[in-house]
Amino acid sequence: MAQQQLIEAIGRLERAVSRLEQAKLPLAGAQDRQLEQRYSALKSATEQAVAEIDRLLAREGGVHG
Repeated sequence: MAQQQLIEAIGRLERAVSRLEQAKLPLAGAQDRQLEQRYSALKSATEQAVAEIDRLLAREGGVHG
């Protein structure tokens, strides 16, 4: 059960990362710079979350694999 939940969570994260990578940002303007900063922060947080999941999976694989 927990493994299925993990697989589903990873799938959601992968889709979120894909949407972030494909997002088109508006051009120029102060508000656009704020949006770009928020986008960058969200992308970074998502990448960190995926990296942490990778570390957890590697550790679990080393213990049980």
